[in-house]
Amino acid sequence: MANTYVLRKVPLGPVLKIAFILFLIIGVIIGIFYALLISSFGFLAGALNDPSIGRELGFLRGLGFVLVPVIAIFYSVFATIVVAIWVLVYNLLASVIGGVELVLERPSGAAPPASGMRGPGESGAQAPEKDSITGF
Repeated sequence: MANTYVLRKVPLGPVLKIAFILFLIIGVIIGIFYALLISSFGFLAGALNDPSIGRELGFLRGLGFVLVPVIAIFYSVFATIVVAIWVLVYNLLASVIGGVELVLERPSGAAPPASGMRGPGESGAQAPEKDSITGF
């Protein structure tokens, strides 16, 4: 049995919390990649044994790993701002032209949800709860 629902509004707070955490994790991964890349230039400069290059690029050895938290926070903050803009635009457009229509189907053998959510064709009457001792 499939029920059709329309997603008319996306809550901003929970979406932003999840987006920030996910983009923070992605930012750490990207930051580690750049840290290894930048630090490798510093180690390469040291391996060349040229004093002028070693002094100018030697600071890159430590700079790469200092940038990991900076890149992660920068990436997560700006990506979360973009997600916030998208959510606000979706909510605005959904209120004007309608939301995304979802067709949800309960798996076979699954019990109906215990919450008050009902599909468009379901009545508001709920089945009486059974007594745990007698089963009636």
